[in-house]
Amino acid sequence: MKRFIITIITIFALGTAAQAQFLTGGVKAGVGSSSVGVRDVANNPLQYAKKESVTSFHAGAFARVNILGLFLQPEAIFTQTGGKLESRPDATIVSQVSEITFNRLDVPVMAGVSIGNLVRIQAGPVASMLLSARQDGQNIKSFLENSNWGYQAGVGLDIQRLSVDLRYERINNSYDNTANQSNYDLANEQLLLSLGLKLF
Repeated sequence: MKRFIITIITIFALGTAAQAQFLTGGVKAGVGSSSVGVRDVANNPLQYAKKESVTSFHAGAFARVNILGLFLQPEAIFTQTGGKLESRPDATIVSQVSEITFNRLDVPVMAGVSIGNLVRIQAGPVASMLLSARQDGQNIKSFLENSNWGYQAGVGLDIQRLSVDLRYERINNSYDNTANQSNYDLANEQLLLSLGLKLF
């Protein structure tokens, strides 16, 4: 009877350990450096010349499936991002700085390799849903696409229950204001630093 109980406990412990190694998940949050670039400008009164970075913030949850040193990590992340743009002055327009802010729900799906259960090298697509967009306090969400695709790539570090990630992200959007006959492409780039806590 004793052997039977010990066997059951051993099998349960091994199964729990295997499951823990196979599937992990938790919460994460962090900061970033974000900028917005403009290209393919058509009929826009402000010809943007320079871009400046601003601090961005993000928080959400992640799950990770580990198989033989490889992993797949889907996430759901709320992101507040944006950037500053300086317009190019001409004979009629004085140079000015314009600030753009985005609130988004991002769903990155990262795939990569884990080295020694310590270092991760990863990359993957990001599905992004625009929740709000403002330029100098004015709502510009109606001029932008509601959903877009982008990508992330970077490295990560796992220390027991803690997870640290450093990633580069780029997500494109198109601005189209028919009333002003103004349209151009926006590229939102971020360098993201995240701290995660594994809950299981």
